Order: sequence, then structure tokens, then C-alpha cells
Amino acid sequence: MFTALLSKSKPIGTASARFAREQRGSVALMTGIMLPVLVMMGGGAADIGRAYAIQAKAQKSLDAAVLSIARSALTDEEVESKGAEILEGWFAERDMEGALENVEVLSTKGGNAPGRPGEVTATATVKTKAYFLGIFGQGEFDLGIRSSTSKPNPLPYEIALVLDVSGSMNESLDGSTRLQRLKESTAIMFDELERQSADREAPTISIVPYSTSVNLGSLDTGILEGSSVGGESIADGDIWAAERFRGTRGEGYDLGDEAPSASAIPFVTGTEIGHASPAVRLEAPSNDSTVYRAAVEGLEAEGWTAAHLGMIWGVYALSPAWSSVWETDPRPYGEARKVVVLLTDGEFNTTHNIGARSNSDGEESNAYFQSACDLAKARGMAIYAVALSLDDVSEQRLSACAEGSGGKMVSADSAETLSKAFEEIARDLGKLRLSS
Repeated sequence: MFTALLSKSKPIGTASARFAREQRGSVALMTGIMLPVLVMMGGGAADIGRAYAIQAKAQKSLDAAVLSIARSALTDEEVESKGAEILEGWFAERDMEGALENVEVLSTKGGNAPGRPGEVTATATVKTKAYFLGIFGQGEFDLGIRSSTSKPNPLPYEIALVLDVSGSMNESLDGSTRLQRLKESTAIMFDELERQSADREAPTISIVPYSTSVNLGSLDTGILEGSSVGGESIADGDIWAAERFRGTRGEGYDLGDEAPSASAIPFVTGTEIGHASPAVRLEAPSNDSTVYRAAVEGLEAEGWTAAHLGMIWGVYALSPAWSSVWETDPRPYGEARKVVVLLTDGEFNTTHNIGARSNSDGEESNAYFQSACDLAKARGMAIYAVALSLDDVSEQRLSACAEGSGGKMVSADSAETLSKAFEEIARDLGKLRLSS
């Protein structure tokens, strides 16, 4: 029985063997068919991966090259005529695996209105060899790259440096006078401002020294009309500013920055002012560093503290309505970053012509001062106020003036903190200028 069954099972074993032989044959056939496809896919993937790596490297190099061109002193015309040569040289120095073709560089980094950034844009094709895919007719890759960067075009500076030269500036500050420390500190500020403008337009700076008033002796007397506040006619020699306003407004004064031709400038003479100071004159706006540096070096301390007159003449020095007065015309509002930097070391203690009188009323002086600050803020001027060894009330007045202008009040009570205050202001101005 067992033998019979075994003999009957032979056809089944034969069929299994035959199936196994056919299966192995099919696998071999499929392997033979798929192997070239797999090899081609693997080689193609290697070529494509290499191409992507070359494109990424080329893009990174193009980004760096475009940024370098944007920061250069090349004109738009030079960038566009020499751009392709510059990029090809840049790539050659970095041993890129491929050749640059169809290079185009466009530039608008010059000629724009101040405050409007320019742009440098470059496009190119990187042609690189395909190794494996070349067998199948894909001999090379054309890899497109593009880069663009903005060229900062910040607004130029216009700064009115309104400096207290009252008698208290002769007091000692760390072994020297406050005035001498002020001169040292402003020199640090000038150094920083000029460093920031090394590759841009030089800042325009006016120096407005004030004490008992502001000395207008350097101005053409043609801007003044009629007689002085006390009825005296203009004589040879210096004259000093009195308050100009349209009327009262609440607790302050209605002030404007209209041209002298539109509204007369009140003034007082040496006999009317009592203490005819300061002797140093206002220095008109200038972008010549030797002029404004010399003006600061020539400051002398004397007189009382009419900071309100210093403040309003700082506004006039920045006002485009006064272009006919100053040798260097202030730019229209919006085309320059206009800044008042004011320093004082004492309480406001004198007025000239507020209410048609001259007295030592610090409250009226402050009311006019705050009105002048409001006018400056309304015109978009940033106000930086430096409080040198001041009491709390006086610091609060300076802080109120600067608040909301984009500037700030800085306290100083030593030579070191005074220098740091002016250096900090200069650095702040650089940030304001770039973000305008």
C-alpha cells in the first residue's frame, strides 16, 4: 500500500521541480531586464545630485558677489558694463565646477532719491557636465541662478548742535571745565558721525551756542526788519535774538519756522540785553568738518541760560523755509534726517521779549522751550537732550522735550559719562538714518 502511494506521488514532485526551475528562470530574466534600469537610475541620481550641489555652491557664490558689488563704489553704469567680468572672475577664483553663461547684472544703487534703497540683481546659467547620463544623450546640465540685494541709501544727516555756553560751564568737571569736557565730547561725536558717512554724503552740522541769548552777529542783517525790541536801530556789531511767536496757545506759545521774510525776527542790541552774551556767534549749517569743529573749539562760557532761544534757533537752522538765509540750504522735510542735539547744565533763567519784557522767569522760558520742542517734533525732527549735572526738575523738562521725537534725554555727571552720552547719540543717529 505504501509503495503504491509513493509511486503515485512522483508526478507531484516532478511538477514542483519543474516550477522551481521556471521560477529561477523568471527571476534571472527579470534581473537581467531591471539591472540596466537600476544602474541607469543610480547613475542618473548621482549626476543630478552632483548638479544640485554645484548649483547650491554657485548660488552661494553669486549671493556673495552681488553683495560685494552693492557695497562697492561702482556706479550703475560700471556695474552693468563690468558686472559679467566681475562675476566670472569671482567664480574663477573659487574653482567652480562649471562655466558661467548668459550673465546679466543690473544696478539701481545710485541716483535714487535719499531714503529710497537701490538694488543690484544678477542672473546667470551654470553649465556643468553630466557624466553617467551622457551615455544616454544628456551630456550637460544648464543650472539657473539668480541673486538680488538692496543697496542702503539712507537719508543724509542735518544736525543742529545747540550748546549751553552760560557762565556755569566754566565750573570744574573732573579736573577741567565743563566747557572743555563738552568740546572733547563733541569731537568724539564728530568722529563717529564722519566714520558713518565715510562712503556717503557728509553730515551738515550747525553750531548754535546760547547763554543769555543767541548771538546773530554772523547773519546778514537783511533778515531783520525795523528796529530792535527796545526801539533801537541796527548798529554795527553783534545783535542777539529775542522771542518770535504768533501768540499764546494754552500754557505755551504759537511758534512757526516760517522764513524771516514772512515773519520778522525780533532782536535786541548790546545796550538792551544788559549782559550781552554770548560773544561767540551762531555758526550756520556746513558740511565742512573744519568749519563746525573750529566753531566748537572757539566756544567761550559766559552769561545766563536762555535754552528756549537756543532750541528755536536750532529749529531754524534745520528748516527748509530758511534756505535763503543759510549758505548751505537745509533740504526739504523728508529728504534729510533732521536732528537737534541740545545740552544744558543749568536751570532756564532768562527771557527776552516774552510778554514784551525781559526777566529771569524760568517758567516762561520753559513754556517757550516746550513750544519750540513741539514745533521740532511736528516737523519730524529727532531731539536729543543732554542733561549735564542737572536737578530732577530740569531733567524732567528735557525729557518732556525729547519724548515722542525719536530721540531721548541722556544724563551725564562726569567727563566719562558726558563723552559716552555724545558717542551714544552719534551711534543712535546711525541707526535712525539706516531705518529711515
